Amino acid sequence: MDIIFDTIYKIQSEVFHDHAVDLKRGTWLDPWAMGLVCLKAAEFKNQTNKQLILPSDANMLLYLKRMHLEQIFGEFTYKSFLKPLESIEINERENDNVCEIIHCIFRDELDARLGKINRMFLHFGLGEIEGSMTTSLVGELGNNVFDHNDGQWPTSVRGAIILAQVNPRQRRIEVVVADPGIGFKGSLAALSAPVKNDDLEAIKLGLSGVTGRIGEPRGQGLRIVQNWTINNFAGIVRIHSGSGLVIVDKNGLHAEPVFPIVGTLASFMVKYQ
Repeated sequence: MDIIFDTIYKIQSEVFHDHAVDLKRGTWLDPWAMGLVCLKAAEFKNQTNKQLILPSDANMLLYLKRMHLEQIFGEFTYKSFLKPLESIEINERENDNVCEIIHCIFRDELDARLGKINRMFLHFGLGEIEGSMTTSLVGELGNNVFDHNDGQWPTSVRGAIILAQVNPRQRRIEVVVADPGIGFKGSLAALSAPVKNDDLEAIKLGLSGVTGRIGEPRGQGLRIVQNWTINNFAGIVRIHSGSGLVIVDKNGLHAEPVFPIVGTLASFMVKYQ
C-alpha cells in the first residue's frame, strides 16, 4: 500500500500503534508520510516497547536505504530494527534526482545543506531565480524550527528533519520540514493573551503572521512561504502541528482535526516546467 499524504490519515492506526512504526505493508512513502514516520519515531524513542517494522517489499527497502533512513533511525536508537537495511549494498554517488533525509541538529548544519536542495531544484527545471526562491523557502521553514524551539525541545531529539522528493510525472517537487518541537500552540503560549487550547487556531494565527516570540518584528516568514508557493508556483502549503492539519492553496484554507503528533510538519509543493 502507498503510505502518502492522501492515505496516511486513513490508515494511521495501522502504521502507528503500540509505540510501533509499522511499515510492513508499505510499497511507497512520500515526503509527508516519511516526515510523520520520523516524528512518531522520535516520540516513541524512549519507550521500552518501541518497534520499527520495516517493509516487506524489496524495492521499498532499497528506496529507504537510498534515503539514508538507516542513519537517522540509528540516531533515534532503533539500530536493532535496521538489520534488513544493513544487508543492502548500494552504489552511493551524488545524485540530484534524490534528496536523502537530512537531520540538521543545529542551524549552521541547515545552512550548509541548502546547496544540495538548490541543485535539485535547478536540475528539475527551475531557473536560477526560481531555484533561489524555493531554496529560501526551505531555509525559512528550517529557521523557524530553531527560532521557536531553542532550549525547549520536548523530547531527546532536536533539530530540523528535511525531506524532498521529485514527482516527474506530475512535474512537481515537494519539500517537507519536520521538527519534534513544541509546535504552533506551544510557541504561541508566550503571548500575553494565549490562544485557545486549539492547534488549528494556533496554526491559522501562525500563517497570518502572529508569532510567539515577544518583542521581535517577526512572523512574516510563513506568509512569504504561502504567497510565493501559491502565487509563483501554483503550489500547496500544508502544516500539521499537534492535532491540527491546515492546507492552503489557490482555493483558500482548509483545516481539520487529525491524529496528534509531537511538534510540527510543514511542507510546500511547487510545480516546474
